[in-house]
Amino acid sequence: MKETLFVFLVACSITAHGATNRSKGGGFFMEETFVPVFVNNNDTTSFNTAPGVAIRSGTGADLRTTLGYVFADQVIVGMTYNSYNLTTQRPAVEGGDSSERESTQRSEYGPTLGYTRNGWRLLLTAFLSGSKQVDRKNVDSTGTTTGDVTFKNTRLSGYQISLGYTFALGNYFEIGPSLVYKTLTYAHQSKTNRLTPVEDYGDSALYSKHVDDSLSPMITLLVRF
Repeated sequence: MKETLFVFLVACSITAHGATNRSKGGGFFMEETFVPVFVNNNDTTSFNTAPGVAIRSGTGADLRTTLGYVFADQVIVGMTYNSYNLTTQRPAVEGGDSSERESTQRSEYGPTLGYTRNGWRLLLTAFLSGSKQVDRKNVDSTGTTTGDVTFKNTRLSGYQISLGYTFALGNYFEIGPSLVYKTLTYAHQSKTNRLTPVEDYGDSALYSKHVDDSLSPMITLLVRF
């Protein structure tokens, strides 16, 4: 579905390009790049025997916000803030897996340098900081809590490259597709286990750093004036 939408927007952008005057000079630049997140899956651990497994489903959003200034109608200087959230749930299975509710929150920010010309746009962001937090709670079919834990990853390093094309919706607004590559590495982690506090640990260096890379087709709304 996302791939089809991406191709459609590219085609619309190319069609509209020839009829659009891009010369705006310098000015304020604001970009919101986003894609909805949808999950519906299971982790099958049985072949043809009871009790089976439940389906995990949920929704969220992946947002990339850039504010800055365009110099000489071409060079973009600004800051980018990313926000990601996803909440999923699955029911308990009697005699099998406990229910699970999991929430993932992630954010990153850093300076952005870019280049724009004739509707095309290339942005590079170097992240200064950020974190990723996962909250997970499990309850079995009798209503007993079997797990309640939070992991938080910090000491982020990484960067993001965004390539996109927009066509005009008026004097100030533009819309189009973007392809965003992001690479993240977290050096530290903390854990809070509310059922078994002895397992807790504070902000600690990871022996194997947590890596989280992605390549995502997204939609961009852009304002320039």
